[in-house]
Amino acid sequence: MSYVKTSVGYRRRSRRSRVRKRRVVAFISMFTLATLGAWLWNDAKGGASGPRVAAATPSKTAPSVVSWSPLELQALGTQLRGAFAGALTGAQGWSLAVVDARGTQLFADRSGNGVAPASAQKLIVAATALAALGPDYRFQTVFAAQNHIAGGALDGDLWLAGSGDPSLQSADLRNGVAMLSRAGLQRIDGSVAVDATALRGPGLNPHWAEDDAGQDYAAPTSAVSVDGDTIESHVLTGGVDEPMWTPMSDVARYVAGETEHMLAARGIRFSQSPLLSPAPLGSVVLWDHRSAPLRALVAHMLFVSDNHYAEQLLRAVGSRVMNEPDDDGGILAERNFLQVAGIPADGLHLLDGSGLAPGNRVAAMTLARLLAAEEPVLYPLLPLGGRQGTLADYDFTTALGRVRAKSGHLSNVSSLAGYAATLHHGRVAFAFLIDGSPADPDASIVRAVDRLVEF
Repeated sequence: MSYVKTSVGYRRRSRRSRVRKRRVVAFISMFTLATLGAWLWNDAKGGASGPRVAAATPSKTAPSVVSWSPLELQALGTQLRGAFAGALTGAQGWSLAVVDARGTQLFADRSGNGVAPASAQKLIVAATALAALGPDYRFQTVFAAQNHIAGGALDGDLWLAGSGDPSLQSADLRNGVAMLSRAGLQRIDGSVAVDATALRGPGLNPHWAEDDAGQDYAAPTSAVSVDGDTIESHVLTGGVDEPMWTPMSDVARYVAGETEHMLAARGIRFSQSPLLSPAPLGSVVLWDHRSAPLRALVAHMLFVSDNHYAEQLLRAVGSRVMNEPDDDGGILAERNFLQVAGIPADGLHLLDGSGLAPGNRVAAMTLARLLAAEEPVLYPLLPLGGRQGTLADYDFTTALGRVRAKSGHLSNVSSLAGYAATLHHGRVAFAFLIDGSPADPDASIVRAVDRLVEF
């Protein structure tokens, strides 16, 4: 099979696909808005508008469910156990679950066991963020000062303050600097100061594997995040100039220096070196950049499995729900969300937002019940199996075009969780997580989904 089976394969492909990922952001934003229109047309309801306590998003009406007879459930179990037999023989652990639209169990095999979920874990931060912040939420990044520009000069420092926007690009900052120039700014009688106090905690999660250090998919987290907190360089490979990205070592200071260079390129002078400093209360906003709506950011994260987006969202959720803008606050917010929604959390052990930490543990029933409860919110934001995003290379047969899901891969971990449109029983939610299989777990997962949709 041609799809990625391990983190090693993903690492190779992540570098080649980074350019494609950046280009696809605009497409995903348009896709999400178009999908949202269809979603609303079909009488589904979006996320909450931003409650302090994250809660599940209720549907307007109870989901339509076609009942399963005992014989059908028995046949489903037989078919799925047969599909997984090769992958589970000798596996270190697994957790498998299928539920109907109301969350009623249809199939389970160790469904309450917590196992490493890899990137399927992103479903938790996606649902929590949409409920806590609201699907229309936009991150803000501003240039601010204590005074307005007067006579071409700014008296005091110029602050760049961020709220954790994972999508901010260098081009956005250059546009901001251009606006300052057009507003007449020629001289800053102070410093360029970066305010990254909206989020806190170490840039790199200490629970990530050592061999992930320096990889573009393991970038740091920061309130002022630019270009995914990575630095672009170029290498010659077989005579071809290929772009490479490496994580920034000190995001705030790097961004401060780059902002100073952008100002200098516009002929804007400054009297002091860049610094890190919180913007004072009552600052005058000179430029206000807003991200795409959160639903578009979440769609991007789920389509291309963007770890950086997940980590940024985790801390933003911690700030909103728990007033703790760090990983611990975000994880508490996720647990709160699951509890309020009545979603089981057996075996749950979370260390990050992305699923990159090998010590994460999530049970299949947690993800399956989450998917069922949040179907109106999550379904339109997931890639189509065999056709889009990280699922483009999955070789579905009967399930082609009938499944939307989130994949996950680490070394010795394979997972897939999402929705399958069955032939006779409507849409069901599933979560298939397999750790340490000596066989081909991805092939078994694909085979299981193909058999599932036939019911």
